[in-house]
Amino acid sequence: MNRRIAVLSSGWSSHFLKDFISGMMRAVEGKNIDIYLFNTYNYTEYSGFPNYTGLSIFNLINYDDFDGVVILSDLIANQRVLEKERLRIIKAQKPAITINKKLQGICCLRVDNYSGVYEALNHLIKMHNVNDIAYISGKETSIDISERYKAYVEVLKENNIKFEMEKVYNIETCDYHCAYNYFNDFIKSGKKLPQAFCCANDLIALALLKVCSENKIKIPEQLKIIGFDNLVETECTSPSITTVKNSADALGAESVMRLLRGVNPHQILNVRSTPVFRQSCGCGFSTTSEQKSFPLNILDEANRKAEFDSHMETLEEIFTEAGDVFTLLTNIENFFVKSHNFEGPDFCIFMKSDWTSVLINSAENLPQNFNYGAQVQSICSVQNNQKYLREMIPTRELIPAKMKTEDKSNVFLFLPIFHHSYVHGYFVAKNNLKMIDNRYGYRWSRNMGNGIELFRKRNMFKQMSQQYLRLSTKDALSGALNRQGLDKLAKPFYAQNKKNGLTTVLFFVDINKMKHINDQFGHLHGDLAVKTVAAAAMETVPKNWLCIRYGGDEFLIVGNSKNYNGEDYCTMIKERLATKTANMHLPYNLSASVGTYSVPPQSELTLEQAVETVDNIMYEQKQAFHKEHDEEQETKNENTD
Repeated sequence: MNRRIAVLSSGWSSHFLKDFISGMMRAVEGKNIDIYLFNTYNYTEYSGFPNYTGLSIFNLINYDDFDGVVILSDLIANQRVLEKERLRIIKAQKPAITINKKLQGICCLRVDNYSGVYEALNHLIKMHNVNDIAYISGKETSIDISERYKAYVEVLKENNIKFEMEKVYNIETCDYHCAYNYFNDFIKSGKKLPQAFCCANDLIALALLKVCSENKIKIPEQLKIIGFDNLVETECTSPSITTVKNSADALGAESVMRLLRGVNPHQILNVRSTPVFRQSCGCGFSTTSEQKSFPLNILDEANRKAEFDSHMETLEEIFTEAGDVFTLLTNIENFFVKSHNFEGPDFCIFMKSDWTSVLINSAENLPQNFNYGAQVQSICSVQNNQKYLREMIPTRELIPAKMKTEDKSNVFLFLPIFHHSYVHGYFVAKNNLKMIDNRYGYRWSRNMGNGIELFRKRNMFKQMSQQYLRLSTKDALSGALNRQGLDKLAKPFYAQNKKNGLTTVLFFVDINKMKHINDQFGHLHGDLAVKTVAAAAMETVPKNWLCIRYGGDEFLIVGNSKNYNGEDYCTMIKERLATKTANMHLPYNLSASVGTYSVPPQSELTLEQAVETVDNIMYEQKQAFHKEHDEEQETKNENTD
């Protein structure tokens, strides 16, 4: 069995994370060690509330099952979660390494952000005679950003350059768009440019270069730029950007080697960052193969993004259009089996064992739940590009047995599937890190979570609509449908019978001597008579037939030939009514007249016309009843005389 290393991360720093994992994969090659990468993305909801539910992916980890742990602590922006995982790791007594951020009792391995920035700025000052340098960063408080700022402050001091706080600029976040907007406003304001900008990362540097290009500011003649991270884009711009290589790949490889050799929990080890001098600081730089291929890479990446957008749109349609749980599950599986370029040739989508019941939960909002339960159910399993049957596995197993290979090292990527504060399940892919690129994993997991909630809410509204329909079409006294039920339910039922080639069967029930009951015994007895006759009718005919209180003492029953074999429901209704009233000791004889009429599917009669016909048939029965009753009464009177 392969040894296993658990890696805990947040994927927003996608370049760093991918390089780090690539370094780890290089280090485990040929050693039969599997890397389990538990990756997530915290985000801010539309309400402004920070959502950390995705960090629950770490709840999948049982540290006793792993041979080592790596925590990318500086990427996980939640101290409470870090402390929880730290305590669990120490309790399991597993060798562990924390990256860039010190955690008590765990060995710390970190990029020396200071050295690379210091050397780059020193080079700028001494080789290019620059003494007016501004610094710009986001408001983030991470250790790496603070170290870069520290290098800026100290290199000025050591070179006898006055530090001026007004030359330190803070933007909202260290991203491209935020930096672009800031520099755009900076140039338009007419502020004097420094000789050079030291940018906290390459995204800020790229935004600055873009603004300078648009405003015809020459780089490096009028302004020199230094970035950090050595993104591939910095090598391929014109001019290319001087930056600092953070050595994330070396950091990943070193993490593996330290875990294998043994770690000192009190040790802090540094991996140096190194400057990369290019044109934006004034150094010469020849064209490379990366520069030549970059336009093609941009086109390729644009095509991938368009493909991914289409992929997500189709997934959204599946959740939107599925009418029931079975259809949803079938369509999800069919879609991913057919189209899984981003998920890879080997992946599984696992949901909690109670997932289907959650889908039909009619609560307005699901309760907070960060656990995965004892078992998880695969709703889609693809191995070697082939569909596998859905299976239930213990959650502790994490992956199905068929995904494991003993003869080589593998990397398994885990992403949580959740919505707001409710965890539904997780996604796992084997030897495929595409989801780390361009935050595809973030969009994929958000779309899955949002799609589930969309389906659940649609189902909830459907149930509410049906409940409202039942309430709005139900007669409170008799329990039968009211006259609205004729329009909302009976007419569509009648039309569907015709469409399906079914004969519509109608019965019309009318209480005999209803006026006499009301006049002689009061309306309470009249209400009792209505309820008793309605119950007798509804208990006699099939449950899926419609029973409508058509008038005060009249009931229309609408059925079809699908479950009707010519039963004499006219007689059966009368008999059931007689049985029900036998023990009621009513001061009057409660009976009803019943007529029936069948409408073949090819008939051109409307429902109203068919009802009029069966009403007339029932009326003939009622006249016969009255004639017979009147004759009996006359005979009784004669005998009395």
